[in-house]
Amino acid sequence: MSNHHADQATFSEQFLAGQRYWQTSHGKRQWQAEQQCLHQQLSRSGMQHALELGMAPPLLAHDSIRHRIQWAPQRDLAEHPSTLICRPEALPLADESLELVLVHHLLEVAPQPTHVLREAARVTSDSGRLILIGWHPLGIAGPTRLKRCHERFYQRSRWLTPGRLRDWLRFIDFNIERIDYCGFVPFENTPDWLLMERWGRRHNLPLGRAWIISAKRQMCRMIPLKKRFNPAAMLGSKASVLACTPHDPLHPLQASFSPASPERTDMASGNHDKRRSAATPTVVA
Repeated sequence: MSNHHADQATFSEQFLAGQRYWQTSHGKRQWQAEQQCLHQQLSRSGMQHALELGMAPPLLAHDSIRHRIQWAPQRDLAEHPSTLICRPEALPLADESLELVLVHHLLEVAPQPTHVLREAARVTSDSGRLILIGWHPLGIAGPTRLKRCHERFYQRSRWLTPGRLRDWLRFIDFNIERIDYCGFVPFENTPDWLLMERWGRRHNLPLGRAWIISAKRQMCRMIPLKKRFNPAAMLGSKASVLACTPHDPLHPLQASFSPASPERTDMASGNHDKRRSAATPTVVA
């Protein structure tokens, strides 16, 4: 088996494990925290066409988005007949055809995360938004990954920092607009811990279990080219020649345009007569 097929088989296993994890009690609590934070960003966005790449139940199902595309790497992993079946690094969609692309905890398990990110950016329109969600290694769940035995699915995945994602996004000409954090409480939460969740989200503390990055394409500002102001060109061809000719009081064109004193004019005419007399041959009878 080649490395490509081995990576695809491993990715399919991780995708299936991710689907099972988001159906557990821990996964449902984290999904709810991310969905509430995401809903605050998209409640007034007015976007109509969106694509969601991930393993969890749809996060955009409760938002006012008319056309939502669900995705799966294989047909047997799809939950609906209308699900888009393809590799995440090769989307059969046109360039800049979607207003919103959501990548939900997929970069952590994809064999080539940079290729997945580049493909998601390709189908995002210039005025659209690219949203990434991933586990935060510096949050409250970071110390759990130090254990030798990673029991849960999310502990075995490859966690990325927002700084790493910022570098990747700059490489594909995307800028981060905002970073939100969610999941501030333990999974075994109580009403007292829920108050801490709301407090942490209000102040956007970088201690959440997951980060939500919203990015947009970097648009280069076009600077119109203007002709340089050249007053010599406005005076005609003679003035243009004057602008390009070094200053010489004996030059016939400059003598006609440049004002000169009577003494200087006499000197110039005298020198000119001397040149003419020197240039004229003397005929001896």
